[in-house]
Amino acid sequence: MLGFLFVLGPVPTKCSSKFPFEQSTMKRAGKSRRDERDRLSSLPDCLIHLIMSFLTTQQAVQTCVLSKRWNNLWTTLPSLDFDLWKFKFDEELDDSETEDSEPRRRFEKFRDFVSTTLLLREASDLHKFRLFCKMFDGHNYRILMRSWILYALKHNLQVLDIDIRPEDSLPFGVFTCASLVDVSLSSYTSVQTVEVINLPCLRRLHLNHMKLNQDFIEKLFCGCPVLEFLHLEYYIGEFTAINSPSLKYLEIKYYGLRGETEKNIELINTPNLLSFRYSIYSNTIGHKILLKMPSLTGASIYSDYHIGKSNILIGLSNVQNLKLRGRAIKGLLKNELPNCPEFSNVKDLSLDDLCLSCNFSLFASFLNHFPNLEKLSIQHAGCSFGEKVDGNRESLKIAPFKGRRLETVEVMFVRNDKYFPQAVKHLQDITEKSKAQINMISVYDWDEDCSEETSQEIN
Repeated sequence: MLGFLFVLGPVPTKCSSKFPFEQSTMKRAGKSRRDERDRLSSLPDCLIHLIMSFLTTQQAVQTCVLSKRWNNLWTTLPSLDFDLWKFKFDEELDDSETEDSEPRRRFEKFRDFVSTTLLLREASDLHKFRLFCKMFDGHNYRILMRSWILYALKHNLQVLDIDIRPEDSLPFGVFTCASLVDVSLSSYTSVQTVEVINLPCLRRLHLNHMKLNQDFIEKLFCGCPVLEFLHLEYYIGEFTAINSPSLKYLEIKYYGLRGETEKNIELINTPNLLSFRYSIYSNTIGHKILLKMPSLTGASIYSDYHIGKSNILIGLSNVQNLKLRGRAIKGLLKNELPNCPEFSNVKDLSLDDLCLSCNFSLFASFLNHFPNLEKLSIQHAGCSFGEKVDGNRESLKIAPFKGRRLETVEVMFVRNDKYFPQAVKHLQDITEKSKAQINMISVYDWDEDCSEETSQEIN
C-alpha cells in the first residue's frame, strides 16, 4: 500500500545532447528531482494522519522507517485500529511448539503491540479507537483490555468501536464519557448491570449481540439526549418499549432464541423518527406493536417467519417509501388487510419475496390502499410448496387499481416460471388505466448455475 509514496512527483524526461541548453536543463531537472522526490513528507501532519487513517495501526507504526520526517508521526495518530485477526507477525514456531500454538503466539504479540503503542503514544486527543479481539480468556487479559479502552476514553475520544468476547465486561466509563459521539459495541455481554448512562454528545449508537432489558433502555434514552441513530441487533430482549424524542433513524434486528423467556416490543414512541427498519428472524411474532411515528418518511419490514396480528402497518400510514420483504409478507398482508389504513403519502412501494401467481388477489386488494403511488417494485418469489395458483381475473373478481399516478412497475422474476405470464397479464389489466410502464427483469434460472439478468418492457 505504501508502494506509491515515492513516485508522486513528475519524472523529468531525458534531454538530447543535440540541444545547446543540455547542461542547464539537466541542472534544473536534477534540482527538480531533489525538491519533489518526497512531496508526501512535505504535507502537514493533519493530511498525513488522514492518509494513515486508512491503514491499521500496525501498518501506520511501520511507516516510521520511511524517513526522519515519519519517525514519530504515528505517536500523534488521531485514530487507532487494533484488530487481532488482521495483526501480522513473522516469527516461526520453536521445535517444541505445534501449529496449535500459533493463535496464542499471535495474541501475545498483539497484546504486547497494543500495550507498547499506547505507552509510547503522545498525550494528544483521540478521534477514533477500534478494538477487535475475541480470543483467549484470563484475568490478566481482561485487566489489559479494560485499561486499553479506558486509555482511549481519557483522551477526548469521539468514536468508539469495540468487539470483544462475551465474557468480557465493558468498563463503566464507556457509558459516562462526555466526548463520545459515535459508539459501536459488539458482544454477547449483558449490560443489565450498568448503573448510570451519561453520554451528552452521543448521536450514533450500534448495539450488536447484547442482552438488553427495559431498565437499560430507559437509562439509555435519558442519558443520551441528542441520540439520533440507533441500531439494535439482539437475540434476547427483555424490554417492551422504546421512547425517544430525539431519534431520527431506528434499525432493529431481532433473532430470538428458542426456549428463552423474554418480552416483546409493544410500543415504539419516536415522534421525530424519519426512517424505521425492522427485521425479524424469530420463529414467531404474534404480539401487537404500537408505533407512534408521525414524522416517518421511510420504512422497511422484513421477516421470513410467521407474523401474527401485529398492527404494524397501521403505524406506518404516514410514510412516503415503504418496503416489505421476506416470505412472511403474505401472512402479514392477510392479517393486516382488514384494518389496513390508506397510505396516501406513499409514492414508492417495494414488495419482495411475494408470489404473484398464488397471491394476486391479495396483492391487488393491498395495492388499492396506495392511491398516489408512482413507483412499484416487486420481487416475484415463485410458488412455494403447497401454494395454489390463482385463477383468471374474472374468477378472482379483482378490482382495477384506482391510482392514476403510477408511472413505473418493475418486476423481478425467475425466467422459467410457467405461471408468471398469467400473473403479468393480471398486472397489465389492473394497471391499464394508469398507463404505467411495466419492466420485467429476469434475474436467474432455477435450472442454471450462473445468474443472468435480462429485461423486457411492456407498454
